[in-house]
Amino acid sequence: MKHLLSLRIFALLALFCSQSAMIYCLHAQEVNLRGNIVPNGKITIAAVGDNMYQQEVTLDDSNIFLFSDKYVYFECPEQGYRSDNIRINGGTYTATFNLTTKQWSFEAPIDEYRISAFGSSVCNGQGASGNKGYAYLYGQQLQERYNSNVTENPFYVSGISIGGNTTQNLLDRYAEMTRDHARYVIIGLSMGNEGIHESGNKQQTLNQFSTNMQTLIRKMKADGKIPVVMNNYTRGDFTAEDYSYIKKMNLLIHEWDVSSVNTLGAIDDGAGHWASGYQQDNAHPTTNGHKEFFYAMPPSLFDAIASGKAQPKRNMQQEMTLADGAAITFQGEEMVHPFTISVRIKGGQAGNIFSYLLRSGSRKASVSVDTEGHVVYTNTTNKTLTSEQTLSDDLWHTVTLTHYYAQGRTLLYVDTNEVGELRERINSIGQVTVGSVDDTSVARQLAEIFYYRAAFSPDEVQKLVTGGMLKSSLEIYVPTAGADQLDNLAMSLNTVQYVAPQSANPTAIGSAKESAHNGKTYTLDGITAHTHRGIHVIQGKKFLSY
Repeated sequence: MKHLLSLRIFALLALFCSQSAMIYCLHAQEVNLRGNIVPNGKITIAAVGDNMYQQEVTLDDSNIFLFSDKYVYFECPEQGYRSDNIRINGGTYTATFNLTTKQWSFEAPIDEYRISAFGSSVCNGQGASGNKGYAYLYGQQLQERYNSNVTENPFYVSGISIGGNTTQNLLDRYAEMTRDHARYVIIGLSMGNEGIHESGNKQQTLNQFSTNMQTLIRKMKADGKIPVVMNNYTRGDFTAEDYSYIKKMNLLIHEWDVSSVNTLGAIDDGAGHWASGYQQDNAHPTTNGHKEFFYAMPPSLFDAIASGKAQPKRNMQQEMTLADGAAITFQGEEMVHPFTISVRIKGGQAGNIFSYLLRSGSRKASVSVDTEGHVVYTNTTNKTLTSEQTLSDDLWHTVTLTHYYAQGRTLLYVDTNEVGELRERINSIGQVTVGSVDDTSVARQLAEIFYYRAAFSPDEVQKLVTGGMLKSSLEIYVPTAGADQLDNLAMSLNTVQYVAPQSANPTAIGSAKESAHNGKTYTLDGITAHTHRGIHVIQGKKFLSY
């Protein structure tokens, strides 16, 4: 009897609950999601009980390019309620709305290949045709690299930038960044919007920018996101004092524990303004100006980050000897415009320090030591720069060649001393060779190789020479220790190759070779190139590893 009574009570309760649910559903108020990226302008969100509404929704922003123009909102017609506009990109989300509290959320899994471009107007593409600026161009390149099997990662860029934003604006709308559900975030700001030009206390403005930027970085890392910082860039009205603070801030960013991009070294005119012909208006570059920013971004940067590669730390304790025609070769990934090549060497023997070929054709330029120990840059048209300083003192010296493509200037430095400049525009360098392949009589000590996708200011040269680790736009950093110890520590998957001395047995270690075994390319130490994905330059030829 007790058992039968329990069953009857249970049945009555089930009937009551079922009827209650039916009554609730019959009396649930209609809640809609509306907006210009909502298909057909309206989605009715399902009631799930207790004034809660939840449904998977797919938002379509294919016809709207700018993030600032995309919006959705919740409405309840019976209550005459409409929420504020909510900025969000297209995609599939679980939308939740609480009719009692009017709280809402859009949830989705983190996209391991999505890169949010989170910044101000330049990051938003302003100045470029159709607002297709550097972030857009970089996203296009990433997709092309994936489609061409250069990378196994289908990265893409999602824009969430808004013109006029400052560091405080980004902190205030941090939730918009989290709603983009990306694993990676490009932070694209400059102190121009922060008010550095108008500021009566420029150090305070710099401190505010630095503090807020580091707060953003900490919050992103705590939320499992990986930030990449675009450095400060130029503006049409910057004074010499403004410019000094821009460079000072960039030196700090170089050494932060994040990857970064040297935008100043892409388009600076040498005085903190846009290079001639690259200014759309006072605060924005032209389409070609945006391209220069884009060229400063290492193509395999996010591949390197995704692989778990650590941020590079400087190692000044190693060295090796390049002698008997031995050399180290490498080539920048994709198109290169602005660049800096810097090597730390010892030895004043006459001969090549490093040389480069143009990507197209066979023209060569070189940085060498003459018979008196002077450093000489000879460009592809045989124009030269010659240092007064010599390398005949058997001490370590840093030799740096830096090229501003937009300015059309190449400068040579020996240590912190500017040798001079040549007016030229180098239309993408190709293979770089460190060492004297054609002269077996030359022997020189080599400690470090740096290759950047941006030009260096004198401040940056000085920082590098005095032991700083400058990381912005760094594509190759190799502290050398021997033919089989040439790891690239920079945040890219590019590699360098050792070319053995001409007197060595061609099959010995360090002998440059290409193996077609199993259709793979092998590095000099016999490791398949797949484990070192990137561009491999072997005997002057470029191979892409898959």
